[in-house]
Amino acid sequence: MPEKQPSIVESILSLSRKSVSAIFKVDIQPIEVPNGLNYIRTTKYTVLTFLPKNLYMQFRRAYNIYFLLACFSLIGGYASVSVTSMVGPLLIVLAFSAIKEALEDFNRFRADQSANLKECVVVRGGKRMVIPSKDIVPGDILYYEKGGKFDADCILISSSYEEGTVFVETAELDGETNLKRKACVGVLSEFVDPEKLQKLHGSIECEHPNENLISFEGRINVQSDICKGVAPLSMMNMALRGSVLKNTEFAYGIVVYTGSNTKIIKNLKQAKQKTSTVEHALNKLVIAAFVFNMVVLAASVIVEYFSFLEAYNAEQVLKLTNVDYAYNWYLGAVRTSSSIEVLATFLSFFALYTYIIPISLFVTIEMVRLGQATQMAMDPKMAYRKEDKEEIVYVPMRASNSSLNEDLGRVEYIFSDKTGTFTQNEMRMARWFVSGYDLDEMNEKGIMRKTLDSKDTPEDAKTNIRLFGRALALCHGVIPAFDQKLQKLLYESQSPDESALLEGAKSNGFVLLKRNKSKMTIEFLGQEQEFAILDVIEFDSARKRMSVVVRTPEGIHVYCKGADNIMFERIKTQNVDKSMEALTQYANIGLRTLVFGYRCLSEEEYQEFKRQYEEAQVALHQRDTLMDQAAAMIEKDFELIGCTAIEDRLQDRVPETIEYLLKAGIKLWLLTGDKQETAINIGMSSRLISPEMTLLILNAKNPKIADQKMNEMLEQMRSNPQATFALVVNGDVLTQVMAGDKSKFLQIGTQCRSVICTRVTPLQKSQVVKLVKDAYPSSTTLAIGDGANDVSMIQEAHIGVGIMGKEGTQAVRASDYAFGEFRFLQRLLTVHGRYNYLRLANLIYYCFYKNIVFIMVQFYFGFNSLWTGQLVYEELFFTAFNVVFTSLPPLFYGIYERDIPDTFIDRHPQLYNEIRKGVYWNFGRVLSWFFSGMYHSGLVYICVYFFNFEGQVDIYGRSTGYWVQAYLFSTPMLVTVLFKQIMITRFYVWPIFAGLGLSLLFNILVMFMMLVLDAFYYTDYATSVILHALPSYYILCVLLPAICILPDLLFNYFKSQLYPTDTDLVQEQEKRGAVFAE
Repeated sequence: MPEKQPSIVESILSLSRKSVSAIFKVDIQPIEVPNGLNYIRTTKYTVLTFLPKNLYMQFRRAYNIYFLLACFSLIGGYASVSVTSMVGPLLIVLAFSAIKEALEDFNRFRADQSANLKECVVVRGGKRMVIPSKDIVPGDILYYEKGGKFDADCILISSSYEEGTVFVETAELDGETNLKRKACVGVLSEFVDPEKLQKLHGSIECEHPNENLISFEGRINVQSDICKGVAPLSMMNMALRGSVLKNTEFAYGIVVYTGSNTKIIKNLKQAKQKTSTVEHALNKLVIAAFVFNMVVLAASVIVEYFSFLEAYNAEQVLKLTNVDYAYNWYLGAVRTSSSIEVLATFLSFFALYTYIIPISLFVTIEMVRLGQATQMAMDPKMAYRKEDKEEIVYVPMRASNSSLNEDLGRVEYIFSDKTGTFTQNEMRMARWFVSGYDLDEMNEKGIMRKTLDSKDTPEDAKTNIRLFGRALALCHGVIPAFDQKLQKLLYESQSPDESALLEGAKSNGFVLLKRNKSKMTIEFLGQEQEFAILDVIEFDSARKRMSVVVRTPEGIHVYCKGADNIMFERIKTQNVDKSMEALTQYANIGLRTLVFGYRCLSEEEYQEFKRQYEEAQVALHQRDTLMDQAAAMIEKDFELIGCTAIEDRLQDRVPETIEYLLKAGIKLWLLTGDKQETAINIGMSSRLISPEMTLLILNAKNPKIADQKMNEMLEQMRSNPQATFALVVNGDVLTQVMAGDKSKFLQIGTQCRSVICTRVTPLQKSQVVKLVKDAYPSSTTLAIGDGANDVSMIQEAHIGVGIMGKEGTQAVRASDYAFGEFRFLQRLLTVHGRYNYLRLANLIYYCFYKNIVFIMVQFYFGFNSLWTGQLVYEELFFTAFNVVFTSLPPLFYGIYERDIPDTFIDRHPQLYNEIRKGVYWNFGRVLSWFFSGMYHSGLVYICVYFFNFEGQVDIYGRSTGYWVQAYLFSTPMLVTVLFKQIMITRFYVWPIFAGLGLSLLFNILVMFMMLVLDAFYYTDYATSVILHALPSYYILCVLLPAICILPDLLFNYFKSQLYPTDTDLVQEQEKRGAVFAE
């Protein structure tokens, strides 16, 4: 008998005693049953808190506070605009956002009510009774039938299967559609009816409620007449809220976590808010507009003050000699206090000049982004062709975060997963390597069975092949299911690799027939055999292996499979050279490899392992660490049985897409768990590594060697500045780099066109993204993946993209954008991203431009109005200029504009570079739009003043006055800014024409609507009729926009001829005969 080893939990016994407060305790079937503990609320607001909370959120935006201050400037009656004119636009903007929030929150409220009032069956007092879900309490025993959805996090007691197996679907939790096998607590399997359950008492001790969906640690202390004892609890025993009972007639569960303590609710945290780079640039533009506003305001106040001093001094003289001493007789005497005069002037012009910042811009941007997202979702070239049962459906792309639309046009770094992202994730068994035989399963199905039956195969090789076949049939987590419709045995697994292995084994006579918690039945070369499952040590991304302990006719065996670098550390060294050569060969042709090993255990070895493993399972602290330590006792000294290689083919057009993205100036980093040779081969076949690239491979056993190699690489890069480099780095080296000085690795990686990181963990993926993201904050990063192991990097990058693949929908749920295949990334970035950036940049420029024209005419009018703050426009036009008259054209422009056809973009990847170079957003363009606005406003004012400085003779023979002048300023100015919109538009569709036409129509309707208000002396009699009879009105509406726009057209023409951009050259090509393809 071997000496008994000390318990592995003794080392942390003192920690466990100190951490009693960290234990969450639940009494089974409590006597006192309070109500409402399972009530959930995911809404942000209540009826009472909606208004204050929503206003608080909205006024956290600086521009809303700015407009609110403008409203306060009306206090005292100094402003020349009405309360409606100032408060109305702000209320419209606030109301739009509030209604949007209210609708979204109301939908959440309805979903909450549906969940809280859902009927569920609970066992109380030995009887089943129906109660609302919200009244479930910890310790309750719930009853579910097939198809039922769990309403709380429950520990499974018993089920319709004698061995206590339960199958659940967790699509609502993690997006995985494959069934998951759960196990009831062994000591409770006899509690299968309410009468017995009435006698079940005791308590559950476990970890406090948390958001971890993949692990749970606890133990149950059973006190009952039927059985007593302590049993470990893990995630295998837990059905989470949102899980659906499948392939199981019924199941009972003890409630552990309820309401907001359930894991699914704990995971309903708001994701880290991502904001686009254009928003940051817009904030700077708003600040610049505010500064300009203050300059114009200060100029108005200063000029008015000197005007006031002149009038005041003159009046002091006239006061002594003249009873009517007003200097400006038509305005009356000036104020006697200069401070009040300055304050009045400041408040009056402050209210007017706030319109320099377009209040409707922020609402317009949100609507434009929503429209752009809809356009992307409706794009047939982004739809994924999917075979659903017997029909073909087209799945559109999804845009979950439209606030990043424009950043798609300036991505510099792409971080991509391989399996399911580059590849199809449709695994096919390709090669076996067993007993020195390299067997090609793809070319000859069932070749291993043929080798086994061959007379030329030595007996010892046959023995090993049989052992290999047994390992294939037993070492997995697959659930067999017979499809009645197809009349075929199917294998359901969370990993497509395992299903492929089992299908390959089945073709060779090793068939998995049945499986439950305690045993597996296989057909072994035509004979049915049954094996008792003693223990299963699951696979995870950290272990990179899985083991199963079974009782065989020969004794207790441990079968283990895993990644080659993990397995060879645990395999006896003899006779592995040929296997390593075969694995290298498989990797070089891009196959996914696994290594299988086994060892025999004595009964004493197994019992010692079992004791330590069970102690680790019931530990409430550091359980995973302790379980790994226990597993290490048997996961060693394996005999090598054989190796497998699985093919995962590249998706359609992946090489072409990668080649295009690299030509577009984007740097692509491939982060994969594959071995180095496999990753390099995939890199070459996908054109991530091209023949003209110099390949740098960073492998090192320790940090010193790694540092030396990185110095050599940097020197090589410095000596060959014209060369193009690609870097391949192993996960072990990456660990060393992340723990030390990262600057050299970062310098090398960012100078390479492409980088491949192999054998990386999910954590390392996010660390690499964060490394580049933090080092180059001005560069936009994008991460793309399809599985749960890609979620961390998707959330870390500026933009996250999910592939709707076969590994569930966790990546899709965590992403900002999602589609079916990698090839769609090219169109998303270079077409939609480029268009969106161009649209939004010009939209922002245009909105500030039109408001500069609008307000500067008002500013120039001060020279004629003695800076009294008198409006140059009719007040309704002044109020509605942003929210009505000029709201539609930029909105439709932002949704539909295209400067060049998408077919041209497909042929010219260099066009994507222009955005990162700042062609569309730079200080020069800001200045050009600013001076254009200043020039146009000056022309509008001068021309209208020239035509109307002494008035016009109307149709009644009278001289026109202020009201006609107001329209003479407003309409030609509106036509001018609309012509500017026409000038920058290159792609005309009916919404563009409709927006322009409606803007002019609204203006005319408002003018004639004034006829109704004439009766209330709002304007002079028949002002609009008089206006439309004046020839000068039509002359100004036609000639003024032409005079304003002509210099802009000439400037753009000569600029495109003398300093053409790539876009200008492509546009010229289009003019010479290219067909614009929509």
